[in-house]
Amino acid sequence: MLGKTRKPSVGEKIRVLRVSHSSLTPALRERERALVRNYSDVDLEVVTARKWREAEVDVAAAPDDMFPVFAARTGWSKHVQLFAWNPLTLIAALRRHRPHLIDLNHEPFSVGCAQMLMLCDLFAPQAAIVLQTAQNIYRQYPPPFRWSEQRSFRRVDAAYACSETTREVMRAKGFHKPMAIIPFGVDTSLFTAPARTPSKQTLTIGYVGRMLPGKGLNVLAEALPQLGSTNWKLLVVGDGPERTAFEQQLREKRLLDRVQFAGAIRYEEVPAFFQQMDLFVMPTETTSRIREQFGRVLVEAMASGVPVIGSTSGAIPEVIQEAGLTFAEGDAQALAGAIDRLLSNPALRDQLARAGHQRVERHYSWNRVADLTYEFYRRLLRSQVAANLDQKFEFAER
Repeated sequence: MLGKTRKPSVGEKIRVLRVSHSSLTPALRERERALVRNYSDVDLEVVTARKWREAEVDVAAAPDDMFPVFAARTGWSKHVQLFAWNPLTLIAALRRHRPHLIDLNHEPFSVGCAQMLMLCDLFAPQAAIVLQTAQNIYRQYPPPFRWSEQRSFRRVDAAYACSETTREVMRAKGFHKPMAIIPFGVDTSLFTAPARTPSKQTLTIGYVGRMLPGKGLNVLAEALPQLGSTNWKLLVVGDGPERTAFEQQLREKRLLDRVQFAGAIRYEEVPAFFQQMDLFVMPTETTSRIREQFGRVLVEAMASGVPVIGSTSGAIPEVIQEAGLTFAEGDAQALAGAIDRLLSNPALRDQLARAGHQRVERHYSWNRVADLTYEFYRRLLRSQVAANLDQKFEFAER
């Protein structure tokens, strides 16, 4: 369909319609805000869900002072891949905005993606369509999901992934159209490094995220009793079905009194908790359902000047690179060794804190992510002829 796309004429703004169930509040659409703030030739509208459950917290849609936001009802399922949109809001947006480009936050096999592609065919047939994808586990889905995925591959014009592991899966499944890597970003004015207290006696190990099977909480529970240092406490921010089992493990190891559970919190409250941490762990284990797609909290920790430790699951090593420590996923002894290194070595903590902060500034600030997004949009719209002639090309990753 890209060959049919009408490019913006000279002096005309690029009209972009972003459709994302999770772009609920200004804090959750910082990429879009940076894009509009930095590029005056982008005319953006956003369609999001009226409400959604994000990180165990119910969030309602809120307006934005930088562009129109329209909240649509969702139904049929609360699962991110199975829900459907109320089409009336989407049809109105397609007719009103007449987008040159439609940016869908949908996996290609999802019900919402199939619905959106049908609506685009009916009400915006000349718009270029791009998918934002994060699925990095190779799965062969049963019909009708497999059919929907293959139709998406044929219909969309390009895609962008949050990590190389996601792009590898898309390529393995047969998507050979243009793909970019556009990572998730962080607001470096909110997630920022505080002045550290050098004489601090008890250091805080932090974990932020949903407490789900595969998140490695069992590995963390096995690692903590192996620590050679005793000058630590654990701060857990988040909630989920694994909390009870994790608490029981800690109780059996007589460590529960050294752990603070903050529970599920709103996204706007997260930065204050990073300010309390001296090091951060992400011990994810790969399962049939979980392979770390990016590790957004890693970037938030690094932006906050907190040295990070991550497992080798999925994209974690790609995100950390030399700006933190990694350990073989599932290896509690290796995790304990990494934590001990940081607890006992303030110079190494300072070194990794600086390295992480610098890495975020270079690659993961919202301004940088907005630059990558704008380049992706512009190159896609400029490359109609090449794509229509089936000349394959790749966008710059970073």
